[in-house]
Amino acid sequence: MLTLKNFELQISDKIIFRGREYYENAAVVDLEETGEGLWYAEVMGNDTYEVEVKLSGKNKVESYSCDCPYDGDMCKHVVAVLFVLREELLNTVVKKKTDTKTDFKKLLQKISLEEYQEFILTHAASDKKFKSLFQRYFADKDSQMDIAKSYTKHLKSVIRSYSNEDFIDYRSIHGLANEMNGLLDESQLLIGKGNFLNAFILARSVLIEVIEIITYCDDSSGYIGAIINSSIELIKNIAQEVSVTMEVRKEIFDFVQSAISLPVYFEYGDFGYEMVDIYSILAIKLNKQTSYLNFIDGQIKEASAAEYSYRKDYFLVRKIVFLKATGNISDAQALVQENLDIVDVRRGEVSRLVEERDFLSAKKLINEGIDIARKKDHSGIVAEWEKELLQIAVLENDIETIRYYTKHFAFDRGFHLIYYNQWKSSFDIAEWEQEIEKYIEEIIARVEIQYQKDKGKVWYSPSTLLLGLLAPIYIEEKYWDRLLSLISNEIDLDRLLQYHDHLLSIYPIQLLALYLPAFERKGDIVGNRREYADLAIKMMMVIETIPEGKDEIISVAEKICRKYPRRPAMIEELRRVIGIRTKMT
Repeated sequence: MLTLKNFELQISDKIIFRGREYYENAAVVDLEETGEGLWYAEVMGNDTYEVEVKLSGKNKVESYSCDCPYDGDMCKHVVAVLFVLREELLNTVVKKKTDTKTDFKKLLQKISLEEYQEFILTHAASDKKFKSLFQRYFADKDSQMDIAKSYTKHLKSVIRSYSNEDFIDYRSIHGLANEMNGLLDESQLLIGKGNFLNAFILARSVLIEVIEIITYCDDSSGYIGAIINSSIELIKNIAQEVSVTMEVRKEIFDFVQSAISLPVYFEYGDFGYEMVDIYSILAIKLNKQTSYLNFIDGQIKEASAAEYSYRKDYFLVRKIVFLKATGNISDAQALVQENLDIVDVRRGEVSRLVEERDFLSAKKLINEGIDIARKKDHSGIVAEWEKELLQIAVLENDIETIRYYTKHFAFDRGFHLIYYNQWKSSFDIAEWEQEIEKYIEEIIARVEIQYQKDKGKVWYSPSTLLLGLLAPIYIEEKYWDRLLSLISNEIDLDRLLQYHDHLLSIYPIQLLALYLPAFERKGDIVGNRREYADLAIKMMMVIETIPEGKDEIISVAEKICRKYPRRPAMIEELRRVIGIRTKMT
């Protein structure tokens, strides 16, 4: 996990060094939080580069981007911004920003109408972008203005400025996406003003131009796809607004009906399916059921000729949902019975039966679904159906079935605490003690039998397998003595440290005895600065939490340095550990 605290350990030394230079030379300017956890900055280099970093909380780095031409994963400009963010968010108290809104409002109130007009005319004459923005924002005041033509002209101009011989490369996509997002923000503002027609026209204009862009750009960053999704979402929101006139809804309907006939909406993503949702909503509001059903039937017929049936299944499901929404229950139910082989159709029927508390029929459908999924080797679908059976068992208070499935899912492809606790809660205290002991014995016996069967063919030991299988149980049941005994056979430092916080308060000295040889072994196998630094950090962490082991850990660090005198980077990192002796004395 990349965080502000540890990013230096996960990036190459060369990039860290260059990024630190930019940071120390104050090349990062205009750092600003533009949204919750979303930070924007400009970094001065050979050119001015735009960097965005998305944080979760104040530490975890969710994503990052830079419009520089670097081809690697993370460039020096992003690293420089991470250094600044760490300083701002982790090393210092962030100063509370002064609220300037009140002062700005007071200033606006002091300006006369003539001064406003003079300011606007002056800036409109010298700044075409400002003039265009102003005209678009107040387009509803000018009945002679062709707003659609204005938007389209502006969009094509913006796109041309980022295109290079009919192609937009990944370096240009970020800047283009920022401008497109700005236009979508304008559409949102128009919605807030109640100007739904112009809001739709703007969102439609963006969608028409950008859906074309996706056919000739490098959208590996996903920015263009996100713009398309945002445009469609805006159009959907407008269509669902209570106060939107029927005329506007009709215009949206006509556009959507035309758009979903174009293959591009389905070939470059799920955009077409999102548009079909809008089509369905408006078909009901405008009493256009026949048009919608004709479209759906056409799609089903076309998809039936293809070998891959996803589209056919999707449109069959949409038809069933639409028929139910328009009150054609008998037609919908007939279609359901004809298509129970489709998972979503069967799932919908199961949900209906459960709501009617016809659990016997629901379970019959589920078990048939499990058989179909097993024949197709769809293990994920099998698991989904089994979870449906568990939910029904809960409704029926079928303890035996609840225990069967919760136990299964508690340990299915890893440990799942929610199912484990659900399994546990089906027993009283005395019953649970017997049940869990029985399960632990089964695990130990199973691992031993498998190990004897595979002996000489595999690298692992029974202890390694048991640690992964039993440690979660020992932690949940607070079997600390058993957990310590289990990890005592472990030699890998990283696996040992997974249980550090659980055992520290009870067995610090015993843990130290396990860590010392593990530190030394780790010193034998690390091979680059990142791994050296990681070892040093882990040594310092143990010294901090088990201070009585300081001298012994430092001795191990010194021993590793003596053992590998030709590894200057490792010696440099481990000196941070060795230096603790001086700092603490």
